[in-house]
Amino acid sequence: MGPRWKRVLKSMGRMFLMFVLIIGAAYWWNPQKVHYPSRKAPENNPKIDPESSRLFSKGTRVAVVVGHPDDAEFFISGTLLKLHDAGAVITLIVVTDGDKSYYPPFTTNVDENRKVRHQEQTDASSHYGANVVFLGGPDGRYDPDEPVLRSKLKSALDEVKPDYIIAFDPEYLPRIQHRDHENSGRAALELAPGTSAKWILLFASMARNTFVDTSKYWDQRSDLIAIHKSQFAGEKLMLIRGTLLDKEMKEGEEAGFELAEGFRAVRLKD
Repeated sequence: MGPRWKRVLKSMGRMFLMFVLIIGAAYWWNPQKVHYPSRKAPENNPKIDPESSRLFSKGTRVAVVVGHPDDAEFFISGTLLKLHDAGAVITLIVVTDGDKSYYPPFTTNVDENRKVRHQEQTDASSHYGANVVFLGGPDGRYDPDEPVLRSKLKSALDEVKPDYIIAFDPEYLPRIQHRDHENSGRAALELAPGTSAKWILLFASMARNTFVDTSKYWDQRSDLIAIHKSQFAGEKLMLIRGTLLDKEMKEGEEAGFELAEGFRAVRLKD
């Protein structure tokens, strides 16, 4: 092989290395995480009842842990509306501010994002009577092992003294999941045994074993999504509503309801 071809191959090698570095940096910076292969649901995954009569009863304390403002409305607001109707006491713990700080700061106003999304979450939560606690973690960079953030979540859960915890499933995830969703769920699942909660219900799960009938709540649920105008408006709002309706119809079919929200229920103590 002549010197010319050696130079060409060397140049191609440099270009390939640069390409790999750029792709790797982009994946690291992007808040979405790809799980490939995704973890399959266990073969023996029977449906269970996490003491539903107790869950949907007056005075039951429920702590809901989510990654961002809008997560609760996007994923489980039918369940939250049903809990509110039953008289449960709901505390929504939002681990990040939703400021989108994973973007370069010159592309977005993080202070304005934080202010707007706090208000949107507060407005939406009022419809199902939840007290909202913002832990102030960085959007797109929530680290469940960071001592200050870990301590804040533990303190919030200790203050609520929940009978039930609801959080993202950090184990049986969709193939693509936001890092903050996975990480907030992992922190909640790891801290849950040390709380007063008897059950943890994990949503956005590929191993659903219990379902909440949300058939009567679709109109209210659809309205709640629209409160988050900074995230969902116009054609995007219509698309999201269609996606969520399809999801609830699918999970309703699994459960024998018109519409449903599915969870992986894990018993924490007898």
